[in-house]
Amino acid sequence: MESVSDLSQFGGRQAGTSGSERAVAYISQRLPQSRLQSFPVTAIHVEPPVRVVVDAETGGQVFHAGQDFLPILNAMGADIVSARVMFVGYGISDRAGGLDEYADLSARGKVVLFLRGQPKNYAGRVTQQEKVKAAKAHGAVGYLMATGPSLSAYERRRGMGQNPMAFYDESAENLPGLWIAPHMAERLLPNGVTLESFQTQMDARPLARLSETGHTVTVKMEQRRMNAMASNVVGFWPGSDPERRDQVIVLGAHHDHFGRQAGIVFAGADDNASGIAILLEIARVLTSHELKPKRSILLVAFSGEEQGLLGSRYYVSHPVIPLSATTAMINVDHAGVGNGKITIGLSKLEKDVANIAAEQAELKERTEVFGFFPGGDHVPFEEAGIPTATIVSSGAHPDFHQPSDTADKVQPDILDAVARYTVSLLWGLANQ
Repeated sequence: MESVSDLSQFGGRQAGTSGSERAVAYISQRLPQSRLQSFPVTAIHVEPPVRVVVDAETGGQVFHAGQDFLPILNAMGADIVSARVMFVGYGISDRAGGLDEYADLSARGKVVLFLRGQPKNYAGRVTQQEKVKAAKAHGAVGYLMATGPSLSAYERRRGMGQNPMAFYDESAENLPGLWIAPHMAERLLPNGVTLESFQTQMDARPLARLSETGHTVTVKMEQRRMNAMASNVVGFWPGSDPERRDQVIVLGAHHDHFGRQAGIVFAGADDNASGIAILLEIARVLTSHELKPKRSILLVAFSGEEQGLLGSRYYVSHPVIPLSATTAMINVDHAGVGNGKITIGLSKLEKDVANIAAEQAELKERTEVFGFFPGGDHVPFEEAGIPTATIVSSGAHPDFHQPSDTADKVQPDILDAVARYTVSLLWGLANQ
């Protein structure tokens, strides 16, 4: 818990900032014979204050960052955007797929409001970037995004309710945007429409149901892009077996988070000071233990995960140990909050390996083993053909990507259990 608390004090650890440099120094001091892997990043900073007013021309209602919305991090915030608000449903423009919510309408000069996700009976798949691209193609000058009460199975499982979350949008079609809270969205919707009623209708029959809202929104926001350097921190433990010491197991966790945005600090305690704390505890154990692993072990604290897995992608492109000699990669992420169980996602590894590790750590009743997880620093390794295991704490993470992800929310018992399981799996892979 000490490392979680310490790392949570470093101003949010956004890649390319002084907070990130402090985290790198902290980790380096605790990884014997560590080395840095540095690479270029673009740090995005939203200057405070961000001012948002609805219907300013008739007196207006002021909304506040953190309470009512969070800025989308894309450095496209103009000094002032003031426009009518058009509700565009889910913001989907897919004529071939049978749902074009912009059909016969023009969003030129408007700020569009759309919901995250997609209706249940829409057969296609649409990304956030595709929604922003559609808004820009139809002439929008900005966008507002909200989450309705009907959540996907993944969102429910992870406890990710309707609150705004920190979010990078680095697509080529960026517009100034805000992720707004449900109460702000309800204030802006057309008369007679609620988030729940709209989702219910769309889930039953996905048709375009768009209209002017009758509201205006004025957004004053300044975002700065800063070219900087970020660093992975790498620690190495040589194997003891002459026939297997040239093979390596990589254990990774990311140390970056979202920094300070619009005057709000995103401490990132669960995501992912918890994973780094586990990595540092395992480093302490490896250093003090008389037994040595047969294969070599490489611990990597990645940077730039929140900006598209930049650090892990850089490592895979510039490996410290050749990828051909890397026999497995373990990734630990948001590992300190939940229901007391541990979730393991595997790719190209047998479930028996994960289950044996659980038995040896006396955690068999607390582990749940699944297939490949699509997000995280293990993904570049999996894409390179390396077997991977992802370890997270099970259950809801209600403070995910929010300013409320603070050290006091991390549960020591869960952190301890994930650490015990991780070292058991690492030791098993290093010696099997």
